Amino acid sequence: MYLLFVYEDDGSVMRSVPRIHFLDELKRAGHTLIIFNPLEYPDVEQFNEALAKAAGTVPVDLMVSLHGDELVRPETVVQFKRRGIPTLLFCFDNLQAPYMQRQIASLFDLVWLSSFETMPLFKSWGCTCIFLPYAANPYVFQPRFTTEIPTVGFIGTPYGTRVMKINDLLKGGVPCSLYSDYLLSNSSSEIIRTTSKNKRLVRIDPNDWNLIRFPIGRRILWSKVKKKITPHPQLLESDLLHIHSSVSLEEMNCLYSNFALSLGITEVWDTYLLRTPVHKIHLRTFEIPMCGGLQFAPYLDELAGYFEDGKEIVLYRTKEEYIDKAKFYLRSNKGSERRIMKINARKRAEQEHTWTNRFNNVFKIIFPHHSTRARS
Repeated sequence: MYLLFVYEDDGSVMRSVPRIHFLDELKRAGHTLIIFNPLEYPDVEQFNEALAKAAGTVPVDLMVSLHGDELVRPETVVQFKRRGIPTLLFCFDNLQAPYMQRQIASLFDLVWLSSFETMPLFKSWGCTCIFLPYAANPYVFQPRFTTEIPTVGFIGTPYGTRVMKINDLLKGGVPCSLYSDYLLSNSSSEIIRTTSKNKRLVRIDPNDWNLIRFPIGRRILWSKVKKKITPHPQLLESDLLHIHSSVSLEEMNCLYSNFALSLGITEVWDTYLLRTPVHKIHLRTFEIPMCGGLQFAPYLDELAGYFEDGKEIVLYRTKEEYIDKAKFYLRSNKGSERRIMKINARKRAEQEHTWTNRFNNVFKIIFPHHSTRARS
């Protein structure tokens, strides 16, 4: 199948997710990919002119946009529809930023939401939606079992809820390993370990005003306000805390495979300050098990539906259970059980949570009779 992707790729790690995750996997599945990168054009207008022209000159079975109306103009989408080319809008951050696609979402034949909570909002705009969570590329994220690391491991910058979760483990006597250059910088360390002073009480960014317009957004906005009047969580200094530098993708795979437990964080932004935080399933949710890692995360009905607690993942419901389960699964005599659970997690991820599976679900809706437009 010929798939045209609108994808702004500057070659950075931050923009590499589509390339590493699903573009690579779709190529391996035999699809031909045509990438339209806005950064290769002088301005947005010229990019849209070229994209609209492609609707009539390039053999395409499906146009997929990974961006909203900041890059893709409504009239450009219309050109594909006039040519009879199906269109798909893939919304990565629809949970906390649905209005990024507001102006063009309803023009697409199908809108793919990675979080189900804002589906009513998109439907109110006249969109045809499908909810499919993230996934992981089984060719990139693979088990690399070596010597097990007998700690709870986390890769990424510790802030907010991450700091609080790690501190709870340290207070409970649970060893933790953190991988982040942020912690190895004196200036960054001071930011984490001290409370900022002389800040404005509340600073609302212009982009935050859209948060007022939907329920989850209002909870996120309230958490930002609370953050301004709440002391920042400070990462504890402890002999149980092992700090390392940031790692490459290959090294990350190996670490996820070999951490006894890999910490999964689901709270969105500053909502850990709320009585009921807003939770979101992240890419990490599927990367860890695809690497053969044993994920340790808060209980969510959605997450429990993807991996079976006690067999493929470790889930906790309370702070007490969080500490108890960490200690239980870190026991030295649980090594064989951990390995079995890790293998089970990889099998489940490989069977159900690949990008090929996700896109095939999309194709079934867009191409119900398996007919495609482009020629080989």
